[in-house]
Amino acid sequence: MILANPIYDVVFKYLMEDTEIARRLLSKITGEDIIDISVEPQEYAGRSDKFEIIILRLDFRATIKTKDGKRKKVLIELQKGKNSADIMRFRKYLGDNYRKEDASETDKKKKVALPIITIYFLGFRLANVLTSIMKVNREYIDLITDKKIDAKEEFVEKLTHDSFIIQIPRLKKKVRNEIESVLKVFNQSYISDGDRKTLEFSEKDLENDDLLQLIASRLRKGATEEELLRKIEIEEEVESTIEGHIREKQVLAEENAELKKRLRELESQLKNKK
Repeated sequence: MILANPIYDVVFKYLMEDTEIARRLLSKITGEDIIDISVEPQEYAGRSDKFEIIILRLDFRATIKTKDGKRKKVLIELQKGKNSADIMRFRKYLGDNYRKEDASETDKKKKVALPIITIYFLGFRLANVLTSIMKVNREYIDLITDKKIDAKEEFVEKLTHDSFIIQIPRLKKKVRNEIESVLKVFNQSYISDGDRKTLEFSEKDLENDDLLQLIASRLRKGATEEELLRKIEIEEEVESTIEGHIREKQVLAEENAELKKRLRELESQLKNKK
């Protein structure tokens, strides 16, 4: 079974625009009972002479059913990053979301801040964290007694947030829990015959998990859509061009550093001759 590779932003967006898949996948990752969700794609376009570069992030307004049966609205910010330099972009978008307001549940004319949950899909490995899926959890600690405070306070909840980090290169073929099983479709070990645009799975790889099969069905459909495949090629070309510019700058920087070193050596030699 050939699937479009969600490592590409255009495929990732295509997958998550299916709100049922988004609701169930985000529920699985966060461990929250998400009963309703709406997606708000946020794209920032940058233009050059040759390309229009699209930077993707997805914001979801979700309704969560809490353990005590109550409902609360949250903003789920989902981003993908290809390298550690993306951290400044992550911070900027997070700041944007902290400024957002939503209608109050009790008074539609009143605007309130929503609690935020962030999820990051990373296309690179973090140096010091070896697990594929990590939750950065908040705790309230009483610094007088050093004990954990079990109560939750709206003021605090809206000023801080939980984060989930998925390191795609650290996903294992031999899955270790339900979340990693669902995220199998992001595992780059399944690249199809060296073609990064698609992944290849057997029916056995996807059995016993209806959410995984639903995701695979959407990505299988995506692998046959010419427009989506064309966008993947454009994304590859843009990345290749950007990487080429980065390599050129690195070479120039190295040559400049070597030249400065040589000049210092010559200056030192001239001083010694005097």
